[in-house]
Amino acid sequence: MTELGARLKEARLAKGYSIEDLQEITKIQKRYLTGIEEGNYATMPGAFYVRAFIKQYAEAVGLNGDELLETYKTDIPSPANDELSKSIPATPSRRTLGGRSSNKFMEVFPMIVAVLFVIAIIVMFWFLYQNKPGGSSESFEPKDELVIEQQPQTEQDIKDPVVEEEEPEEPVEEEVEEPEPAQQLTFVETQGETSTYDLTGAESYVVKLVATNNTWLNIRDQDNKILVDKAIVAGETFELDVASSSRVRVRIGSTPGNTVYMNDQVVEFPTDRPTQNLVIQFQK
Repeated sequence: MTELGARLKEARLAKGYSIEDLQEITKIQKRYLTGIEEGNYATMPGAFYVRAFIKQYAEAVGLNGDELLETYKTDIPSPANDELSKSIPATPSRRTLGGRSSNKFMEVFPMIVAVLFVIAIIVMFWFLYQNKPGGSSESFEPKDELVIEQQPQTEQDIKDPVVEEEEPEEPVEEEVEEPEPAQQLTFVETQGETSTYDLTGAESYVVKLVATNNTWLNIRDQDNKILVDKAIVAGETFELDVASSSRVRVRIGSTPGNTVYMNDQVVEFPTDRPTQNLVIQFQK
């Protein structure tokens, strides 16, 4: 790592940027940014891009790009070193190429004509041979025919035809599935900010809160033991399995916009109070 690369990397880390963050800011590919930090300029398109990328890197991390280029100019390749166009041989002109192609075509043209002439003669002889009278007659030998002898029916066969007796089909007993008991959540009463429900026919016992607005959630069991006491932020979904309890009390600090479920069944808020208690009694 060069002194310039170490200085740029130190400034990047001081800003709290990763290579991916710097790539998003500068729109420079991260392999070029890594090459600048390691002093590996061979991976870049040319010296002009090296200087431009270094200046853009420096300004993104709060350094003076022009000052860095001047300070470390001996360590950075110069654009003059990229002038290689003079060493590239001149490309032959279209006219020269066209002339060479024309001369080569004229050399092989007689051979092409000769081959086409031979092919035409062969096709002509083949056509005459196919149309020669009696030239392509095919002889067919009679094929042996498969003869099936039919046994004559006797008078007894005609009088007493064989009739296959069909066995009676046994009736198939249809299995009748007994309907599973459906969950029922029954409203009992409301006293002040507390509403009571009875839950019957449930196979699971999961309380869920889907929060659209910020609220405070407190859940207690039948012994008034606190199971949950926390803030729920907007957009959060909270679930709690209360199968070990026989009753729960769910207290919502702010009801508007928030929904309580019992096994994916909505538990309605009977009143318009902002703070309400929902007591759910499990009839197991």
